[in-house]
Amino acid sequence: MKTIYFLLSLFLSVSCYAQKANKSNSEKRPNVILIMVDDLGYEGIGSYGGTSYDTPNIDKLAATGMQFNQAYAQPLCTPTRVKLMTGQYNFRNWEAFGILNPKQKTFGHIMQDAGYATCMVGKWQLQSYDPPGYPGGEHRRGIGMKVEDAGFDEYSMFHAFHTEDKGSRFANPTIYQNGEFLKETDGKYGPDIFSEYLNDFVDRQSDKPFFVYYPMALTHGPFNPTPNSGDWKYAEKRLNDETIYFKDMVEYLDKIIGDIVDNLEKKGLREDTLLMLYSDNGTHQTIFSKMGDRTVQGGKGLTTEAGIKVPFIANWPGHIKEGTASNEFIDAIDFMPTILEATNTPIPSGFAPDGESFLPVLKEEPVQRRDWVFMSYDPKPGWDKKQFAPAEFVLNENYKLYGDGRFYNTKKDVLENDSLPSNKLSSKEKQLKKKFKTVLDSLRKYPTYGWIERLAPEFDSLVSKHARIELVAEGFNWSEGPVWLPKEQKLIFSDVPENKIYQWHNLDGLSLYMSPSGGTGIANGNTGKGSNGLILDPQGDLVICQVGDRRISKLTSLQDSLRPKFTPIVTDYKGKIFNSPNDLDYDSNGNLYFTDPAFGLGDGKSAIGFNGVYFLSKNKELILLDDSIEAPNGIAVSNDNKTLYVADSFKKQPKILAYDIVGDGKVTNKRIFFDATELHKASISKQSPDGMKIDDKGNIFLAGPDGVLVISPTGKHLGTIRTDKNTGNCEFSDDGRYLFITADDYLLRVNLRPYSK
Repeated sequence: MKTIYFLLSLFLSVSCYAQKANKSNSEKRPNVILIMVDDLGYEGIGSYGGTSYDTPNIDKLAATGMQFNQAYAQPLCTPTRVKLMTGQYNFRNWEAFGILNPKQKTFGHIMQDAGYATCMVGKWQLQSYDPPGYPGGEHRRGIGMKVEDAGFDEYSMFHAFHTEDKGSRFANPTIYQNGEFLKETDGKYGPDIFSEYLNDFVDRQSDKPFFVYYPMALTHGPFNPTPNSGDWKYAEKRLNDETIYFKDMVEYLDKIIGDIVDNLEKKGLREDTLLMLYSDNGTHQTIFSKMGDRTVQGGKGLTTEAGIKVPFIANWPGHIKEGTASNEFIDAIDFMPTILEATNTPIPSGFAPDGESFLPVLKEEPVQRRDWVFMSYDPKPGWDKKQFAPAEFVLNENYKLYGDGRFYNTKKDVLENDSLPSNKLSSKEKQLKKKFKTVLDSLRKYPTYGWIERLAPEFDSLVSKHARIELVAEGFNWSEGPVWLPKEQKLIFSDVPENKIYQWHNLDGLSLYMSPSGGTGIANGNTGKGSNGLILDPQGDLVICQVGDRRISKLTSLQDSLRPKFTPIVTDYKGKIFNSPNDLDYDSNGNLYFTDPAFGLGDGKSAIGFNGVYFLSKNKELILLDDSIEAPNGIAVSNDNKTLYVADSFKKQPKILAYDIVGDGKVTNKRIFFDATELHKASISKQSPDGMKIDDKGNIFLAGPDGVLVISPTGKHLGTIRTDKNTGNCEFSDDGRYLFITADDYLLRVNLRPYSK
């Protein structure tokens, strides 16, 4: 019930905002300048009590505006930037570190459409991040949003393209400005170029209100001298990287803020401009700052206060009362709706930001806003991000609950050293923890389905105690044969009776990948069926068990989803067409193993007369390995190429068979590796062993009775990911973190390690 109230409150807040946003446009619309500092926690600002650095211009903004004491950001920059620019939680639209999905709508696009002149200066780093050669990076390099497509009429940006080409952001900077790289930047300072361009843009606006977004380069490392540093006069020292320069960087940042404010005053635009200063995350961990007698170590990358609590100051003379402070909770998602409401810009149709406007707070009007902040944080995949563990949590000013159950009194335990034991909580703490749990549960992208049965201690290291099964798509006839496409970071899978292959992407959702998939109407085919097992060959091409055409083929062309073209790989054994190729696997040498049961024929007749397990060498030599199995189904080769596993779906004795691989096309020592007879009898689904996959430790994940059984390399049943329905197959993502499960009419997903590095 509380979840319903929570969702209803969100709906009402959006509805109320929409009504306000649709007021008459006769009122003069304000200009907006949003400045986001890079890597500076609240302890670095004088008005927040910081005493290590002189920040008179920022302090003056606070003294003449409103300072927020409960402002938060993600622990690292890209997660915050994506939230800030789109107004949505990361779990909705996260792609990868240094990447903003190009299909996203940013506040630049919306303000542009609303008739604002738009400008962005500073650091981009949202088109490409992973350096050449970084594992998996070849699939992500250059896939993000281009700076020229982000919704800004003009721009002057650092790191607009690949990381290895980004150059310096400070001395002798590399800056991409309005479609070309600046020349003759030697001896110049990047932040000066950015702020000068910003001020020039402001000076040139007369016909339209303007929206300026300035994601600063300061105070991110490298820690270089500024033009106000004593060492700047030595050209050879301008790129020295030493923390001693951090103080100079903070104070130069403050100078730039002062220059921007002075320019607005000179142009008579201060009363017409909402100016907001925010930060993307905490200070770098190598920096120690003072707040009086207290020393604060930077916490960038951490989920503790030092990593996520940031300064936020809003200033708008005549609209925001001078010298006010607020304890309202501010998150990056809140800026989008605030900017839209302040500028009387309607929310675009079909767009739903997660944030809540804080404009009434600025105007000291009564408003009901959430009294907590939720974060979904996972900076991976991305270069140098393996050191960080994903997290999700809810907090208020005194307490914090993580998705893994850790509960802290952060007022007393700011470093989060001691989680509060459940049996020692006060009644108020129990109520608050329950409330936070409701928030966590309500902010899930996909509903939870099924449950996880733990039979052995070893299971917990493979499937975390905090793992849950997500229902990500449904409505299929019989889903099967999932395969992960690492380049596109998506899953494709068969719907066998429908003769289709679907594709699923975490951002784009479900769509048709191809049809027909396995029954193309060839002679002697079984046109009532489509594809089943799918796999990528060593070259990355899609290889398909075409049940309908009774052959194994390679996809050679896919102009669109309705016009696939295939090239047969193997069609028959000794001139006799196969039964219904079912599942397949490659060994590390590029040889193919596959099963060919008759049950895919339906009422059709077998031309071969037996159910087979085959070996197809990379030189296209076909060898029959076993013709005695009642119902060969799933198949897998061990990581060391020494063992072949075959699922036998024969209902009288369902099992996994194992063979020793002693050479190409040669197996011996056939034996029962795992007997599923009793599990089958006791199951709800009466499902026999089906498709299987092997993880990097050699454990077998078998689709079988009531879900996915996890079986050790020695044949021990460790646990089951319970779907309690017919379950056909499973597949890992390329990083091994996610397991996808095709279960009858469902596509399921399990994050096997939700809170681990």
